[in-house]
Amino acid sequence: MWSPPITNRFKWNVDGSSIGKPGPFGIDDALRNHHGILLGIFSLSVGILDSNIAELRAVVKAIELSASNCFLHHKHIIIESDSANIISWMNNPHNRHWIHHKLFSSAQRLASCFDSITYTRSYWESNHMADHLAKQRVHRISDFIAWL
Repeated sequence: MWSPPITNRFKWNVDGSSIGKPGPFGIDDALRNHHGILLGIFSLSVGILDSNIAELRAVVKAIELSASNCFLHHKHIIIESDSANIISWMNNPHNRHWIHHKLFSSAQRLASCFDSITYTRSYWESNHMADHLAKQRVHRISDFIAWL
């Protein structure tokens, strides 16, 4: 079950999904506040990728969108993913693969817009909305971004 962040924090639930392995990947995120109110969502196609890279792209896209929204500047952001690898990479720079340096650098540069970013692991059951969006994404033709 999804749990809200503590007061004055904002939580992105990120996920990626594919049809086949390898196959076309979709990434999806849902942003909510401490009341559980949905503030933003996106659903994007990222091509044929490894599942770890798709999840990493979902994390970086959440950071990019947060940085583009002045309301979220100087706030505390939580990014929750069901990928143990991604959470490990984001929390421990020594575990990162050098080949994805550009994505990590982008995330690190944009992180300066916020008071903090916390990366946490969730399980599928608590990441249901992002998981559902990701599964639907692989069947859609156009990308979707919305601030609510």
